[in-house]
Amino acid sequence: MRTRTTVRTCRLAAVGLSLGLALTMTACGSEDTDSDADAAVEVESSAPASESPSAAPAGAETEVKIGKTLKDPDMGDTIEVVSAVRDFPSTEEADLIAEGGEVVLLQVKIKPGTEYGGRISEGNFEISWDNGGDFESSDTRLMTEELTAAKRTPLEDVQRRDGGEHTGWIAFQVEEKADTYLIEYERDGAKVIGSDKTIAEFTEQVEIPAS
Repeated sequence: MRTRTTVRTCRLAAVGLSLGLALTMTACGSEDTDSDADAAVEVESSAPASESPSAAPAGAETEVKIGKTLKDPDMGDTIEVVSAVRDFPSTEEADLIAEGGEVVLLQVKIKPGTEYGGRISEGNFEISWDNGGDFESSDTRLMTEELTAAKRTPLEDVQRRDGGEHTGWIAFQVEEKADTYLIEYERDGAKVIGSDKTIAEFTEQVEIPAS
């Protein structure tokens, strides 16, 4: 299982720029004073408003449909990759986006098999922006509040013994924006406790198309 090795740029607090203008009032020449005041108002109103350091990056998100189902024959798991969101306007990852990266969200629907134990989590999913050369892990926990505010429920760990059907979103912080991405789902191989049976690993890839 590949691990995330890249180091992301630390976030720096933006420094706001303010414009101050002092007016000196004199006792004589009331008409000149009024004229000066009008000029002062024009100067102040023409100054560009400073951007808020907490404002989300510009750009509209786009949801693209995928609809591909992965079936793990040994574990009995069914994982549907429902859709992806491109250009998610994250405030938390504003620096990454400004430096040419992208926040990509992935919606998955999981129906686990119940014959074996273990779990399925966001850690099973990785993303590649260089056509499979390298894969990087997700980090949804950094964006839990933003996903919730956007009415997208983060994916929680799915225990196979619990069965049922579970839907949620995974957040990927991509450092180099690309036209398309590859998502890799990987389940490690395992040995069945109490027997000599081994289960081979399962790996499959899905493409996230351009927006």
